[in-house]
Amino acid sequence: MKKILHISNWYPNKWDDLEGIFIKEQYAVFSKVTQSTMLNIQVRVADKLLSYEHVRYSDREEGYYLFTSIKSQIIIEVLTTLLLLYALYKCKYNKYDVLHFHIAYPLLTYYSWWKKMIKVPVLISEHWSAYHFNFYMPWETTKLDRIKGIFKQKIPLITVSNALLKDIQKFSQTDDFHSTVIPNVIDQTTFFYEERGKTNVIPTFFAVNNWRKIKNPFSMLEGFSKVHSEKLDFRLIIGGYGEELDAMKAYVLNEGFSKKVTFLGKMNKQEIAKKLRESDAYIFSSTYETFSVVCAQAVCCGIPLIGPKLEAIVEYTSSDSFLSLSDNTPEMWSKSLQQFMERKEMYDRKMIAFKANEYLSNTAIAKQYKNILDKWFTVNE
Repeated sequence: MKKILHISNWYPNKWDDLEGIFIKEQYAVFSKVTQSTMLNIQVRVADKLLSYEHVRYSDREEGYYLFTSIKSQIIIEVLTTLLLLYALYKCKYNKYDVLHFHIAYPLLTYYSWWKKMIKVPVLISEHWSAYHFNFYMPWETTKLDRIKGIFKQKIPLITVSNALLKDIQKFSQTDDFHSTVIPNVIDQTTFFYEERGKTNVIPTFFAVNNWRKIKNPFSMLEGFSKVHSEKLDFRLIIGGYGEELDAMKAYVLNEGFSKKVTFLGKMNKQEIAKKLRESDAYIFSSTYETFSVVCAQAVCCGIPLIGPKLEAIVEYTSSDSFLSLSDNTPEMWSKSLQQFMERKEMYDRKMIAFKANEYLSNTAIAKQYKNILDKWFTVNE
């Protein structure tokens, strides 16, 4: 069994126990087939010029933290690198077979400097949508060259979708590295299929998100408004929070269908799973997703999806589980919602969950991870 040192900038910590929770869940599954340790390496904003703290979370998880009032991004990158090297030294990095970095930036910004000193093979896992948007900077900017340079070091790469892999290759302008896709981990003790005691007489739709502009909620809401104007009955349940939420509530009220819509606010995993199993469809209106954990959670519960045809979601669904919109417009939303309402009983929820779990099961993901390690990294065990 290979010894893997996992290293992440985002990870649940004493200040935020939900930060990077998806990485913790992935780490837990990967640890089933490896001897694993996790380091959380972070430079955090503080009032002091510079201070340090080490936190041990468990026998296999620890955090190394620098606190600084310095705002310069380059200095923060350098401090992150120095903190990383210190942590690697403290945990005796050379006893591990692979250093597995979860999200490359900022931890690997200066890998080209220290790779001759730390001669342990390196692996990257990526989840970040920022590559698709060029970190929200003009394509010609040179500020991103340090990040692009990470992927020109020929470091093997795992992404959560093929869509994200293409984005990284386009961003870095290279595909000269080993790569594979291993999907995000879904908590199967929480998100699972369950037979319903009764069906919904009134079609019930559910959506939960951090409602930002990229989630594009108003095209969807306008579609529901059109359905409402056709005198068709439905229930729309919206969970989550975010900068767009107040405007969403105002729109629903102004359009006159607020009695059909319930806003639940922040929800935990158990609440989301329960609401999924009570719904007829999960809806999303994003302009882009690298994977969409909540869509994957939905199909694991046997709930069909309705939303725009995004490549990352198409990778783990089919027409049996995903009613995709050819255009993310109010008119297409209205048409698709009415189509679903007429045919909602045709969806085989049990089969949707079965097929989703074939691809997304923790056992399958752990096996994929072990096979990739065996293929890419040869060690004398």
